Amino acid sequence: MKKKVLATACLMSLAVSQAAFADDYVTGDSRYAAPDFQEQKQEREAGVIKDKSKKKKQAESAEPMPITLWSDSATYDQGSGDFFAEGNVKIVQGDETILTTRAEGNMKTGDVWLKQGGTLQEPDTTMNGEWVHYNFNSKTGEIKQIDGKGAKDYFKAPHATIYPDKIVVDEGGQTTRCPAVEHDPCLLITAKTFEIYPKEKMVARDVKVYAKGKHIYSRDLWVNRLDGESENRIMPRIGYDGSDNGMYAKLQVDYNLGPKTDFYADLAYYSKAGYKPMYGINHDERNFNIKFQDGWDEEDDEWIRKERDIGLYYKNHRLIDNLPLTYSAYITHGLWRNEKSSIKSWHTEYAAYLNHDRIYLFNSKNTFLDLTVGKKWVTESYTDETKSTMMYYATLGQKLAPKWDTWVGYYREDITSNLYDYGQPDMGRELRNGLSFKLDDKNTFTIVNRYDLGKHSNYETNYRWTHRFCCWAIEFEYEQNHESNKNNTFRVRYNLLNW
Repeated sequence: MKKKVLATACLMSLAVSQAAFADDYVTGDSRYAAPDFQEQKQEREAGVIKDKSKKKKQAESAEPMPITLWSDSATYDQGSGDFFAEGNVKIVQGDETILTTRAEGNMKTGDVWLKQGGTLQEPDTTMNGEWVHYNFNSKTGEIKQIDGKGAKDYFKAPHATIYPDKIVVDEGGQTTRCPAVEHDPCLLITAKTFEIYPKEKMVARDVKVYAKGKHIYSRDLWVNRLDGESENRIMPRIGYDGSDNGMYAKLQVDYNLGPKTDFYADLAYYSKAGYKPMYGINHDERNFNIKFQDGWDEEDDEWIRKERDIGLYYKNHRLIDNLPLTYSAYITHGLWRNEKSSIKSWHTEYAAYLNHDRIYLFNSKNTFLDLTVGKKWVTESYTDETKSTMMYYATLGQKLAPKWDTWVGYYREDITSNLYDYGQPDMGRELRNGLSFKLDDKNTFTIVNRYDLGKHSNYETNYRWTHRFCCWAIEFEYEQNHESNKNNTFRVRYNLLNW
């Protein structure tokens, strides 16, 4: 039952979720991002790597979850183990449910057949199959003529085979996140085969991308992470990134070099900043991943040219079983060049983080607290010095109403390099207040104010309006700087949602 319904979740999870591994905190504003009010538990908790052998032993020793069957009529042969049920048949194991009008199988062999089809349900996911076979003992099965809907995805496939470690859609399939009924989907992705490794990755071969029913482009291979370690986008992104960079167009491509190794290229062109690509190779293991990069990175309009930059990222792990603490770490080393100052330095950076699972307050999911503490060291060959800092991140979130969210964040981190602003905090101690209002399904307004606790003054206020079309979104952002030596910034982004 578990693997069968797991096929549903994996088939529809072709977009990337975000897991908070250590590399999320290396650079950029992701460490200051607004909390996810839609999640019932913090994503870094969901992405924890657990001891495989211990988990296997626990699974072997644990009692199997009971399976309960309801039907209008049922028969069971205690000798052979054969059973037959028909009418309004409902089979439940945990939070997973099978609905059908007829089911038959054998309790001893673990086989179950839905020869007249049925519906498989779990929270936020519904999948229909015209014919289903599954074996609870071997964790293998087969589904024919699949269609369904996940939290965001609509999907169809004529056939899928279930294996203990993966699900293979082997006769073609398609997926979309467009809810359109009266017209062709805004974006539709088809592939000859999908190999889905639960909570790891999806590998699609002979991929075709359609927009409004028209074939846009094809690619031999598409590897999409399901564990949040990449932000692979299958469609270009366009927008305006302020007066310094100008208009931009971005496209991400990737190529699978092996079972655990991918080559990727982030191709970005700016009307004023020029061509700023980033190329890399990522090798992924269960407990860590190694990344090699060569290209350009940007933060706050400062461009850094990274050469031969290599990083080792140790994924989030549970500190002790049943303790709500996880830890992660990383180390990076590469030759960095500041485009404005032309300063070159071998930049070495390493850090470790201790994260607390999301804390829910007042016996409510509407009020929560996220906590992280860490320490970072940075060595620059240009100055021949090493600086370190403690890091403290705390975010308190409150869902005021179905359409209103608010949060306050405290961030403590010192500057560890005077050569680059990239990856450095704007201030040593910062307080952020955010307020989000969802006017309707298409429009969301967000205001975030940044306060410098050291200077006791406002640093910046960010105003953002996001308008969603059917599957696209346009975002207008105005950044008001309260310091006299900084100009205000206006940005526009036009992106395909969730791809």
